[in-house]
Amino acid sequence: KMTAATPPPPPPPHPPPHVPPAAESSAQQLPWASPVVDIRRGQAVFKKHCSQCHTARPEGKGTLLGPNLWGVMGTNSGSNVKAWGGSFARLESAFLIWTEPNMLAFLERPKEIIPFRRGDTSCMNFRGMDREADRLDLLGFLKTLVVAT
Repeated sequence: KMTAATPPPPPPPHPPPHVPPAAESSAQQLPWASPVVDIRRGQAVFKKHCSQCHTARPEGKGTLLGPNLWGVMGTNSGSNVKAWGGSFARLESAFLIWTEPNMLAFLERPKEIIPFRRGDTSCMNFRGMDREADRLDLLGFLKTLVVAT
């Protein structure tokens, strides 16, 4: 009597790629995202996409166009804008907490996460970021903007 051969066991999962020693200081493992996030690159992405309107400093309210994003992670949407003195109703009405998944979704499709409302006076016209690596690196940088304890 013939029996079916048992299939071989599946291969073990691939280990994450090795981070070269030079990049270790700016790269960090995030279990929910891609294997490596480059915080220095995230700072450059911030400069390119965000710094026209926002600052990222431990002190100060922001610029004429937008609030300081220092410590934004973990806050309620609109709270930084409220402290800055801008039009916060649209952001606040989204009832979001800036968690990693919410921030990534916003960075990809901001108008789907916080829709435009007629009469809104905020000038936030950010269209989103197409590249996942840019979003992940920017998120990694934003997560570093915390008050030291």
